[in-house]
Amino acid sequence: MIDTLKQLELALQGKQRKDPQWLDAILHKDFREITRSGLIVDRTQTIVALLQQAEIPHYSSDNFILTQPTPESALLTYRTRLSDGSEVTLRSSYWLWQDNVGWQLYFHQGTAERLR
Repeated sequence: MIDTLKQLELALQGKQRKDPQWLDAILHKDFREITRSGLIVDRTQTIVALLQQAEIPHYSSDNFILTQPTPESALLTYRTRLSDGSEVTLRSSYWLWQDNVGWQLYFHQGTAERLR
């Protein structure tokens, strides 16, 4: 399962984020996000922002850890950084399994990583 959710996360970082039909299918109807800059946004705001993005940022991702509280839910945590090594972000995504739909992203949060 970690491979499936990891692939979905990576798709959200790539050109799929510009596909309104795919975003409509993958984001849960009650989706919420706390952005890296500290804003709380809903599903509609997220879709609009992704579709209006001039360029797709190039991220590298690592340290994927999956926790599964129930068979129908999963918490995926990981780290991203821009391709130039900047903007390191700790990320968490809460996924829900929906019958006849598959995995949908219910909640996402990105937090700037701080060095100690």
